[in-house]
Amino acid sequence: MADQNTSIVNNDNLLESYFERRAIRALFDKVWYYQVAKQDGQVYQIPQASGNQITWHGFRNLAAASSFLAEASGNSAVSLSSRKVNVTVNSLGRTVKLTDLLEFTSIINVNEGAMKQIENSAALTVDNACQYAVFKGSGTDARLQVGQLADTKTKILSALMSARASSFCANTGTAEAGRLQWGIPVVFGASVVRLSAVSSTAPSISARLGPIGIRKAVKRLERLNVDPLGDGKYVGIVHPNAMSMMYGNADWKQWNLNYSGGPQSTMYKNEAGMVHNVRLIKSSNQPRYAVTAHSCNITTIFGSGCLAVAELDGSVKFHITRPGPQSTGDPFRLQSYIAFKVRMAAAVLNPSAGCHLITAELA
Repeated sequence: MADQNTSIVNNDNLLESYFERRAIRALFDKVWYYQVAKQDGQVYQIPQASGNQITWHGFRNLAAASSFLAEASGNSAVSLSSRKVNVTVNSLGRTVKLTDLLEFTSIINVNEGAMKQIENSAALTVDNACQYAVFKGSGTDARLQVGQLADTKTKILSALMSARASSFCANTGTAEAGRLQWGIPVVFGASVVRLSAVSSTAPSISARLGPIGIRKAVKRLERLNVDPLGDGKYVGIVHPNAMSMMYGNADWKQWNLNYSGGPQSTMYKNEAGMVHNVRLIKSSNQPRYAVTAHSCNITTIFGSGCLAVAELDGSVKFHITRPGPQSTGDPFRLQSYIAFKVRMAAAVLNPSAGCHLITAELA
């Protein structure tokens, strides 16, 4: 008869699990849309007792004079035209409900962990609310196609791969049936009429994020007299996958090698470089389109006066609620709540002051 081991296998009831009392580090997204609006001085507070809407007004440009003045008479007067942008503030929030038994028995601090997760959720919520304005800002379907929400990766470009760049934005063209229009115009990195013409397996140098596409975006902004932000630079929010494509772009490598500007100070912790006067800052919450047939990155480039944010009752509010002596809904004081609430809306004040640069992505 073979020997039998007395081991941890047949004595597993004698074993316990050791739990480390420090929580695993959470990986949080970096978000920048609200910061761009704030740096540009475009965050507005709606005072109390002033309703839940905000309206911005502005004058339209007058063309240059096209006729001479006679010696004794002038030319005809022209009309001074104006425009307005109106948005309604929405309430957004999320809550976590904790039982007192969990708080009492957990080996790590669940209140601290819940607060950190709520803070990250609030940051993503604000970022998505700003994206809602510059992407497909109309209706429930549009709200689900920003950030990293479930529909973004598969739907944000699904009806637009065969569309002309001019038809993406309500300010630059007429949408075709079934397509939601974007808040600011679109520029293609590649010299194509439609994105579907770009090779999904071997995109050209210009189809990838790099100096060529960024130069096209900057040309559009400068042609329309768009000023940079206060530091004299434009800002581009870019997905890390797009930056990875640019780092492998031969044109960017050559441009970077010959760049004479030298080291530059950065304003953003996640700034990844500057190309043609555009500060590129990475955010994994930046929308991207990724399907089997074709994957594309969207880099959003801002100039001054593009994005504005309206807030009601200040910025994000955090609430920790515990049952007290007078609580009637929870007489046994079994649970507490950690929540955030924000009342805000974003708007594109001038569609010409920003643009989306769409480029190809490879694995």
